[in-house]
Amino acid sequence: MHPAVIPLWSSFCVNAVLAALLAWQSGKTRIHWVLLFLLLALGLWTGGAAWRYMADDLAGIQAAYRIMFLGIALTPGTWLFLCGLFSRVEWFEVRPAAAVLCLLPGSCFYLAFITNDAHGLVAEITAEDFHNGPLMRAFLAWAYCQVVVGVGLMVRHARFLAGQSGPTQAAVAVAASVAPFAASAAYQFGWVELSWDPTGAALGFSAALLFPLVFRLGFLEPVPLVRRDVFDHLRDGVVVADAVGCVVDANPAAEQLLGASIGNVRGRELRVCLEEIVESSDHGSIAMALADPGPDGPRILPEVSTLSGRQLRLSCGSLGDAGFVVVLHDRTEERKAERGLRQAQKLESVGFLAAGVAHEVNNPLAFVRSNLAHIQGACESLGKFAQPGDAELPAELAELPEVVAETLEGIERISTIVDQMRRLSRDATEEDGQVDLNAVLREAIRFASLHRGSRQVEVKAELAADLPSVRGNRAALVQVVLNLLLNARQALAEGAGSRILIHSGADAKGVFAVVTDDGPGIPEEIRERIFDPFFTTKAPDEGTGLGLAIAWDIVREHRGSINVTCPPEGGTVFRMVLPPAP
Repeated sequence: MHPAVIPLWSSFCVNAVLAALLAWQSGKTRIHWVLLFLLLALGLWTGGAAWRYMADDLAGIQAAYRIMFLGIALTPGTWLFLCGLFSRVEWFEVRPAAAVLCLLPGSCFYLAFITNDAHGLVAEITAEDFHNGPLMRAFLAWAYCQVVVGVGLMVRHARFLAGQSGPTQAAVAVAASVAPFAASAAYQFGWVELSWDPTGAALGFSAALLFPLVFRLGFLEPVPLVRRDVFDHLRDGVVVADAVGCVVDANPAAEQLLGASIGNVRGRELRVCLEEIVESSDHGSIAMALADPGPDGPRILPEVSTLSGRQLRLSCGSLGDAGFVVVLHDRTEERKAERGLRQAQKLESVGFLAAGVAHEVNNPLAFVRSNLAHIQGACESLGKFAQPGDAELPAELAELPEVVAETLEGIERISTIVDQMRRLSRDATEEDGQVDLNAVLREAIRFASLHRGSRQVEVKAELAADLPSVRGNRAALVQVVLNLLLNARQALAEGAGSRILIHSGADAKGVFAVVTDDGPGIPEEIRERIFDPFFTTKAPDEGTGLGLAIAWDIVREHRGSINVTCPPEGGTVFRMVLPPAP
């Protein structure tokens, strides 16, 4: 018996058992199927090689070679594809053509082998010997390249495997990868004196090494997460820099925040890249953090403001001698949500206060109004006995009706303010119904009477036809628009020939109404505070600072939104959006 038969049959049995176990295993992923295909190819290789040494006639030898070379043709490409999947190389994972390209050269070689009798370019086969032809040598060179690349991928991945699964498992995986290649190279280049190729036996040895890794330790189960799984899909920007502070890599979120692609920032100093996008007042904090990222973990910096108006929180952590990593957490939307929450909390607090204040003010206000009405009645009675120009009537008494009328007017203004405060504390108890927003706009325009008075403000309404109705309280919505119009009229107090434009419409977001004026606009530093209760830039006798806060509260109760913008050309635009009625 030839000395190669026993090791080759042993190798065949090992591969067959592993293939059977893997085929029986449930929940197989793509990488498991590729490993199963590789084990079958190795079984063909080793089984055919054992048969070749056991065959006595030329026909049996040729049949054994056909089986053996089918395994040889499929093994290198399948091995490379398996290593590419295991080390998570993107080209192997996302392109289906990768498997075809890996297996195509071997398939073409096998087609040439089974037709070798017609051209003799693969090999010269006799009962005693096997002589390589030019196609055989070319295929061996290609196969070695595939095997070397696969081994390289596995060795490169060994460092990560050592950190995740332990150094022993990583060393076993590398040994299983290198053993067949080393055995084949030693035989082909004459490094060892053997009368038969030990590659088949080495394949069985590698399969035996993989057995505990795959079936006992689940080596293929915890497939490591890499760039495409985590790094590229993070919403936070991540920038990796080397030991001297130059950018090495960045994910798409960081590219968006930096305003440049990785190709444009790679190799540049990270500090300079960050300083280009943030306010100059934050440059010192960035330089200090990058100079000392902190050995015990990331150092959280105060938030920095970008030139585009975004709020970023920087977390800088050391990577040892390899460099450091900076995480750019965009907190712009969080800050907007926090401001909205604070706005709601303010209105809730004001509501509780307003209920108590309104109750306390209304009680004395009621008897003051009653007493003034009594005095006004007395003045009317007095007027029946004397005329205002009567010399016998004191001047103070003559002016008393006018004083009472002005006092009652002041009482009504106080009552209006109290009603506004009560509006903040009142639950929406009115019955809601279908509301025509165009009708609300027309009524608010009529109440505001913007076309009258000394200001001569032009009002233009462009209302969309067939506007969907909204569900809500008509009077409350009129109050919202009225507050917006009064606010616009006061903003145009000093302007001649000013204009207010009101238009309505509907889009995918809902039914909207827009109030636009051509006044001086709202300064950016106070634009976010205009909906705060009691915040006003007007004189004490011109406003209480509750109008826009009440408007914001009413729109919120109607499940809508209201915002303000100031175009670069000037003016102010208030936009109210409400959901359409079902």
